[in-house]
Amino acid sequence: MTELGQKLREAREAKGLSLDQLQEMTKIQKRYLVSIEEGNYDVLPGEFYVRGFIKQYAETVGLDPEAIAQEHFGRMPVTPTQDVPLRSQQPRETVSRNASSKIMDHMPKMFIALLVIAVGVGIWLTAQLFAKPSEHQAEKVTPSSDAQVQEAKDSTLGKQQEEPKEEKAKTEKTQPAQEPVQELKAVQTSGKTTTMELRNNKGFTVEITAKGPCYIDIKNGAGKLFYSGTLNEGESHQQDMSAEEAVRLNIGSSPNADIKINGQAVAYPQDPKEFYHQILLIKNLSVSQAGQPAQQ
Repeated sequence: MTELGQKLREAREAKGLSLDQLQEMTKIQKRYLVSIEEGNYDVLPGEFYVRGFIKQYAETVGLDPEAIAQEHFGRMPVTPTQDVPLRSQQPRETVSRNASSKIMDHMPKMFIALLVIAVGVGIWLTAQLFAKPSEHQAEKVTPSSDAQVQEAKDSTLGKQQEEPKEEKAKTEKTQPAQEPVQELKAVQTSGKTTTMELRNNKGFTVEITAKGPCYIDIKNGAGKLFYSGTLNEGESHQQDMSAEEAVRLNIGSSPNADIKINGQAVAYPQDPKEFYHQILLIKNLSVSQAGQPAQQ
């Protein structure tokens, strides 16, 4: 077992995770995880996957992937890659000659089709030029029709004038102002980290429910840790962060974690199937820098 494999295995065991749980959280096959811990990199598909798998392993068990990369990647063997043979290409002259030949074969058919279309358009234009207006188009509005329209207008006006004053007063009353609705919006994304803004909220309670094994930690904007642990299916954790200006949610396996803020479900800004590990930095705009409620 290599030094890197030993370090990753110890971090995994410190989190209380089995290889099966780690496979579910990272979506990396168990045999690859075993190969990483044993330092047997020849089993993995290539250098690109070796680096990516190790960094994802380190992030999931709480290690700094950048520090791991700087310290150990220089020592790792490079897996040779296979060159993909170039496809044979047909000479341009042959392609051009074949295309020209096909066009010439279709020229008589195209000419006949255009001629038929031109004749049809000419006949239609001639028919339109000499066509007589139909009887219903020549009809004029009779005086009786004008009288019916005017009578309908007078009837509508009379009904409006007879409307009771009480009904008008009810209609003119202004509707009570509604309280603003809580809003959570993503404003910036960089890699797996998304910055979001929370507005119009009363308090800031975070609730995370697990649909499967998932590691989470909750910190404020200054890096103070409020919670760190692994939730199994059906378990949940609730944390009141109302006094904090910013909250950092580190989700080790986003497909297995449902998030709610003040009871409102939060949709991940990035597809959990592609970004298993996501970090949400949520700015609480209802709290000013001085700790007082900000003006809405």
